[in-house]
Amino acid sequence: LQGLHFLHSCQVIHRDIKSCSVLVDLSNWVGIFVDFGLCAQLTVENSKCSSSISTPSWIAPEVVTGEPFGPEINIWSLGILGLEMVEGEAPYQ
Repeated sequence: LQGLHFLHSCQVIHRDIKSCSVLVDLSNWVGIFVDFGLCAQLTVENSKCSSSISTPSWIAPEVVTGEPFGPEINIWSLGILGLEMVEGEAPYQ
């Protein structure tokens, strides 16, 4: 969560949080976000994004419907990642 908080404090939307985008250090169980290729940098002028880039099982509803979105889509994807950790597979496959 600290890594996601840091990204959001820098006005960065990851846009592709999923199981293969998180590495886990098993010595202290710390998750590290990787794969920043789809990130978007928000600005004062552009506080929302509208391009629908993401991986289907982890995609937030507002991205699917084409609505402008902000960092909150990362929270949705993180929730889906949590479900995947509990269930052993991503929902909506």
